[in-house]
Amino acid sequence: MSFQSVDAPLVSVIMPVYNHARYVAEALRSIVAQDWRPLEIIAIDDGSTDESLMVLEQAIAAVPPQEGLSIRVTGRSNQGAHSTINEGLDQAGGEYLAILNSDDFYLPSRIRRCVEAARRHHARMVITYVNPIDDDGDPLPAEHPWVNWYADVKMQELDLSPSLSALLLRYNIGVSTGNFVFHRSLLKDVGEFSNYRYAHDLDFLLRASLLEEPVLIREKLYGYRVHSSNTIKENNDRVTAEAAEIVRCYLARTFVQAPANPLAPRFSDDCYSLAGVPWPKHLEMAVDSLMYDPDVLSRQESGSTESRALVRAPDAAQARTHITLISHELSRTGAPVLLRDVASALHSSGVRSHVISLGAGPLVDDYQSMNSPVSTEGRLSQALTQGSSFLLDLVADRRVPSIAKRPLRMAAWLAGGVGARLRLWHYRARASGRGTLLVNSFASWPIALPLLERWQGAAFWYIHETYEPGLTMRSGRSQARLAALAKGGKVTFLFGSEATRAKWASEGLDGEVFYWSGLDAVSLAGAQSHPVDLTQSASPAAKRTILSVQSTGPRKGTRSLIEAFAYARRKGLIPHDVDLHIIGAHPPSRNALSRDLLCRIMEPDLRGHVQLIPNLSPGALEDHYRSAAVYVQSSTMECLPLALLNAMAHNLPIVSTDADGCREAIIEGKTGLLVPSRQPELLAKALSQLLADPARAALLGAAAGELFTEKFSRGATAPKLIKRLVG
Repeated sequence: MSFQSVDAPLVSVIMPVYNHARYVAEALRSIVAQDWRPLEIIAIDDGSTDESLMVLEQAIAAVPPQEGLSIRVTGRSNQGAHSTINEGLDQAGGEYLAILNSDDFYLPSRIRRCVEAARRHHARMVITYVNPIDDDGDPLPAEHPWVNWYADVKMQELDLSPSLSALLLRYNIGVSTGNFVFHRSLLKDVGEFSNYRYAHDLDFLLRASLLEEPVLIREKLYGYRVHSSNTIKENNDRVTAEAAEIVRCYLARTFVQAPANPLAPRFSDDCYSLAGVPWPKHLEMAVDSLMYDPDVLSRQESGSTESRALVRAPDAAQARTHITLISHELSRTGAPVLLRDVASALHSSGVRSHVISLGAGPLVDDYQSMNSPVSTEGRLSQALTQGSSFLLDLVADRRVPSIAKRPLRMAAWLAGGVGARLRLWHYRARASGRGTLLVNSFASWPIALPLLERWQGAAFWYIHETYEPGLTMRSGRSQARLAALAKGGKVTFLFGSEATRAKWASEGLDGEVFYWSGLDAVSLAGAQSHPVDLTQSASPAAKRTILSVQSTGPRKGTRSLIEAFAYARRKGLIPHDVDLHIIGAHPPSRNALSRDLLCRIMEPDLRGHVQLIPNLSPGALEDHYRSAAVYVQSSTMECLPLALLNAMAHNLPIVSTDADGCREAIIEGKTGLLVPSRQPELLAKALSQLLADPARAALLGAAAGELFTEKFSRGATAPKLIKRLVG
């Protein structure tokens, strides 16, 4: 075996050892067999409970003395892998540093190839492909899940990822700390390995990537053993959560300071390339958590309970009648929550309910607690729809040959069509076709239209969309069917606001207005019934909150609201101890607009002062209402949002745009302040007025609460609606 000259740089190999008596001798011999000298081996037994230390000492004793080779071994109590690696690195004297896990091994010439690559590329971090083996040292079969995972990782690096460091956000192509060879100066700049149990290797690689791009040798120079005792297999949820925290910290750091490595990923620059392929779970969690301070969310979620009492449906023998409810989804957003509260009110009047929904969601549990059955899409039609979507994704994948795309497209069309027909058959089988039917939201039209045409009893359609139906119902045939149903008296339209009724009436589809909030004024009003000094914080560390509850998007005016807040801070209209909390934000991992919003709120003028919080449980949401200083509704189009009515019920000072039904609840200068939509400066000034004049704000909030009780509370609206539905 030939070695490097004596003036070659010293390489130190750190080998943390823990309960690997079966493999540790092979690991040591693979280091000794490297064709690089001078070489320093530092082995530390991390409190093994098997015979690892004894086996290691015997293996070292069998190594004949060699010029340029030194071996040191120590043992101590268990402190964890990251601590053991750091201890070894602290003892190391080499210019280049390497690590070898005690159950793995180096392939021949690994150290020499890595050091030469580092010097040739002027790089300080080198990794290689790994050779996966099983407990006995045999290659893993091609069908093994890990082999397939690693093949995906390598294909991502070769064909999809813009850089090696960008790939690390999705997949740890480094695989293991044992695959690292790096220069001592990098350790000084990056710092020691962090206290992560499962993913300290990914954390170190990402922190190193901030400084410079790692170098990958596309040859299998590291033997990686995949066996049942791998730490990474202990708890998949914990591994995912740890990886998510590491990626979150990395991305948050890039918002504050641009990486020195020009190829290192930054969410603010690469959010669209990141969206090019599906995200792994940890990346979704990492990006979504960037929108809000986890401490804010945990404080609000702790101890929160359901704020609305849901009434259980009466038994069939005791029920006055039965009503079938149709919904487009069962999320905790405005229209689905409204329908749930209507069901509860019906139950209190002795009416049973059955729900048919296009989509599932958390409200299924609420209906089940009320003894109201829920029918959602059948498994077969759902599988066909998902299969159609998957096939269409393949059609769009540039790696799929062109010759295969036409049959894939045809298969997707066939699967989608069959799925749609099965879905309709499934829903028709679960609807009796008799009794009373209440369709909630025009978004339910794909299922409502065919059911209404066969319905034998009274049918109502509660509309919350303040736009003409042709905007979403693009088929002329479907529009004609809808008009025929209305003309023939097969359905009665109910509207959530006068503005919504007026819009539909202009299209020849008139009906009746029934306000609804589902909120009990007695239990909610008075949360801020006394004047609150909005100019002072409760304590030096406390922050006042401007609250908005909305499913972030153009219709809700989210960007205008954020820019209004930014303008007010720049102009000194809003003190710097005031934060903006927007609840109901779509996750950026699945929403393009939310990615832009995330980039905006992480800019220096807003960073740390805007929280984009996901949907919360009703109890946690109420905590936010009760602690808010001012509520703001920034919509560009609305029927009459439940969130706004909720703010009125809490006697909050309110600033709202004059969009549609909002004008029916917020009367300028009486129950709040109104501003035109999409006017950030005017919105900023209105918010400033309420924050600067606490006496006026309190009076407006109290007036809003009074109007809510008289016009929009459950007590004012439920009897009228129930009487209209069931007589």
